[in-house]
Amino acid sequence: MNDVEETILGHLLLKPNLFKRTVISDNHFLNEQNKFIFKLIKKQYDDIQSIDLIGITTNYLNEFNTKNPANIIIPKISEIMDQVLLQENHYDYYQELLFDKYIDNEMMKSINKFKSQQINKETLLQEIHNLESQSIKLEDNKLNSNEIFQLINSKNRNINFRFNKLSETANIQEHDLVIIAARTGLGKSGFCLNLLEDLSDRYNCLYFNMEIAEKQLYQRLVSINSKIDMKYLDNPATDYQKDAIKKACESIASKKIKIYSQGQTVATIRKKITKESKQGHTIVFIDHVGLIKSKKDSSLYENLTEIVKELRQISLDCDCTIILVSQLNRSADNKQLPKISELKDTGELEQSATTVILMHDENQEKNMSKDKVPITFLIGKNRNGSLGMTHYQYNKLNQRFE
Repeated sequence: MNDVEETILGHLLLKPNLFKRTVISDNHFLNEQNKFIFKLIKKQYDDIQSIDLIGITTNYLNEFNTKNPANIIIPKISEIMDQVLLQENHYDYYQELLFDKYIDNEMMKSINKFKSQQINKETLLQEIHNLESQSIKLEDNKLNSNEIFQLINSKNRNINFRFNKLSETANIQEHDLVIIAARTGLGKSGFCLNLLEDLSDRYNCLYFNMEIAEKQLYQRLVSINSKIDMKYLDNPATDYQKDAIKKACESIASKKIKIYSQGQTVATIRKKITKESKQGHTIVFIDHVGLIKSKKDSSLYENLTEIVKELRQISLDCDCTIILVSQLNRSADNKQLPKISELKDTGELEQSATTVILMHDENQEKNMSKDKVPITFLIGKNRNGSLGMTHYQYNKLNQRFE
C-alpha cells in the first residue's frame, strides 16, 4: 500500500500539473508521513502552481504542527522522486487503487468496532452501505483518432537471444512477462544464466537470485562465457584455461549485469526495477517466484497470486521485460510432457504470463548422473506468436545450453 501512495506522490512531485486531475485527498492516505507530504505539496501547488523543495522548507513546513522536521521530510521527498517512474497514463489507475484500499481499510475499522461491541449490527450495515456508495470521479481516458492511429502502428520491439529457433518461435517482446518452468533439478537457473550472459551485451539486466550462492552463480556465468568446465575455475589445468577464465571474468564484469542475492519482496523488486529502467529497457530475471517474501497472514495461494499480478503490472508500468522462474508441481508425471496447468501453487502464473516456456527431460532420473542432457523446450502459452517445441543440449560441466 505504501508503494501506491509513494507512486502517487512521485507523480505529483515530478509533474505538479497532475494536481488538476487529482480527486483523492490526504484523508485517503494511510501512512501518516505520506499524508503529511501530500498536504504539504498540495498547499504549495495551490499557492504557486508549482513544487519547489526549497520553498517547501522555508515557507511551508512551519505552517503545520508536525513531528516531521525538514531533515526527514526533504530526503524522503527526494527519495520518492528518484524512485518513481513517471507514467501519466497510469496516474488515474493509482488513484483508484488508493481509494479502493482506503475503502477496504474503513470497512475493516467498522467491522472491528462491531466485534468489540462499540457499534451494533444496524450501525455496521449502515456504515458499510455508506462506504460502498462512495466513489471518485475520474475523467475517461479517451483517445482521439490520431492517438489511436499512432498507438496501433507503433511496433513492439522483440527480445532476441542466441537460441535462434526458440527466440523466433517465442517472439518475446518488450514489457512481456515470461515464465520459465520445469521440475526440480532440470536446469532452470542454468538456462536463465545463459540468457543473462547473452542479453546483457545489449540490455541492462537485473538478476534477483534467491536460489543459489552468489559465488556459484558467478562461477556458472564464467563457465558459460569461457566454455571451461566449472571444476577448473579455481585450479586451471593449462595456461589456455587460465587465460580463458581471466578473459571471461573481464567479459562478465563489462556486461550490463546487476545481481541481487539477498531475499526480496515485490516492493524491493519494484524499487530496483524502477530506478534501473530509467536508464533504458531492462531485462529482469527473478529466480524464483516461490522465494519472494510475502505477507504472513495470507495463504500461499493468495500470496503468490498477488505477487504474480504485481509483477505483471511492473512489466507494464516500467520499461522492462520480466523473466520469472517457476517450479512445476511435484505430482506431475516426469515422463509426460509438462502442461502449463502444472505450474506450481497459483493459476495466476498461467493467466498473467504472456509467454510460458516449459523445460522437459523425459529421462530425467536416468540422466541425473550424465554430464550432457537433452532438454526439450515447449512453448505452452504465447500471446505474441505460436506454440511449439525445440530441443537443446545442456552441458552441466560448463552450464551451457547449445
